[in-house]
Order: sequence, then C-alpha cells, then structure tokens
Amino acid sequence: MDINLVTDWIFKNPLMYPGLHQESCARTSDAFKPLELKSQMLIIWRAFCEYLKEKANDCKGINIKGFGAFTYEVETGLPKIGIEFSKAKTKSFQELLVEKKTSYKLRPCFVVDPKIKKILTKFKDKDEISKPKSQSSIYQRGYQMTYCNPIPIAASCYLHKNVVSDTIDSIFTAVYDLITMGKNISLKFGFVNIYFFDKNLTYTFAPEVSKTMSNIHETQKKVRRGITPVSQNWKDSAVNKWERSSLSTLLERPHTPLIKTVDNKVQMLKIMSLDMASTNN
Repeated sequence: MDINLVTDWIFKNPLMYPGLHQESCARTSDAFKPLELKSQMLIIWRAFCEYLKEKANDCKGINIKGFGAFTYEVETGLPKIGIEFSKAKTKSFQELLVEKKTSYKLRPCFVVDPKIKKILTKFKDKDEISKPKSQSSIYQRGYQMTYCNPIPIAASCYLHKNVVSDTIDSIFTAVYDLITMGKNISLKFGFVNIYFFDKNLTYTFAPEVSKTMSNIHETQKKVRRGITPVSQNWKDSAVNKWERSSLSTLLERPHTPLIKTVDNKVQMLKIMSLDMASTNN
C-alpha cells in the first residue's frame, strides 16, 4: 500500500480517524478555493515531504510523533600524523592539511518510534545511533534534532495549521493500524523510501543524500556551528528565510487583487442574470 491507498483507508473509516482532514477546509488566501478531500490530504503530504527533505539537506534531524525520526550518525575519523611525501607531489598543500585534521562524516539513518517497533516482530533491533543509555530521549540522541513543525507546511499549502496537524497524525495512525493488520506499506518521502513488509522495516536513502554526506569537504561545512556572524543573523529576517525555502515556491503565489476582481465580476453577472429573470417573469 502506498500513500494513495492509505488516504483511501482513512476516508473509508472516518470514525477511526476524526479531525479537520475529514472536511474540505477554507484556504488562508481568498485566491485559492477549497480542495476535494483527497487532493487536500495529498497536497499536505507533498509539502510535508518537501519540508523533511529541506531539513535533511540542512543536516538537521526531525522527529515525527508516533512514527520515528530522521537523523544522522556522526562518524569521527582520527587525524593523520605526518605527511606522506609520495603523495605530496600529487596533492596540493591545502589538501594535505585537510587530511591531517580530524574528519567527520554524517551517515543518514531512520530511528523507528518505540510504538511501531513493538509490532515489527521481524525487525532486527539494532542501534542506529551510538549514544549513552542515559540519553533516552530522541532529542538527546539525534543530531540537531527538532520536532515536525506544522506551520511552514501549512503556509506552503495555504491551509490552517490544525488541518495539517490532524492530517499528519491521521496518516501515521493509519500506518500503525495497517501494519498491525499485517498490511505491507511503502512510503516514499522523496529523499528516502521506507518499507514495512511482513512485519519488518527497511529503508533506502536517495543516492544523492548518501553521496553528499559521505563527502568530507561537504560534511565539514555542515557540522561546524556558530560560524555565521551575529550581525548577519540580526539582518536575516524570517521573511528572507521563507523566501529561500523551497516550501515558498511549492504552489505558485496567486495574484490576489486580480482574482478578487474576477470573482466580483462573476458575482455581479449572477445578480444581473437574476434581475433579468425576474423582469421577464
């Protein structure tokens, strides 16, 4: 079962998955009309996947309540002592300095939620992240962990955040119920594919994600923190950050004044037609 069949299951059982997603909700912009139920859920899913992909590209872990967490395992390489003169003729001095420094690699991984792990009877419970046992919370164990914020997703879809929260909660609640019933589920997030087959869990990250994270030069830039000047942080507003986000261009921004003018003309034509019909009678 893919996301389309999961949404069909949710709408066939409205009493099991109540919420605002069970009705066609008004958009936050007058330029957009309310969507059909399935289209509304699928556009939220699309924005949700884009939101996860953006966080993954920024090397930030994100936790989805009741499903699991996408995060990274930091692998540290020891610095090399001395310089191999055989390589000194073929490499530049800057490349040799990089080799002598402590190197870091980020390995993308998925940590399944304990609730789902209990019903995956054939899943080999291996530790994806090597952390002390005292750090029990996923927000302590994951790398730069954060929670799944519904507000950016809602802004990209022009819907209220409560609609987005109810939709995401219902999808992963349905996934849990379907796995319990022995159904096979395939979820494609764009940057990773997760498969629940025969009470087992497997996942595959996109080749470009694994390739980027295994590149030491790219990873070093993402691991370092606090390198942005404070003056730049003060000047960088939330509006500028939103414009740089891929979520801001997920749907084409409407020309609201033009659309309102067209709607007003349509309403005026309706009134004129009613007036003409009444005079003829």
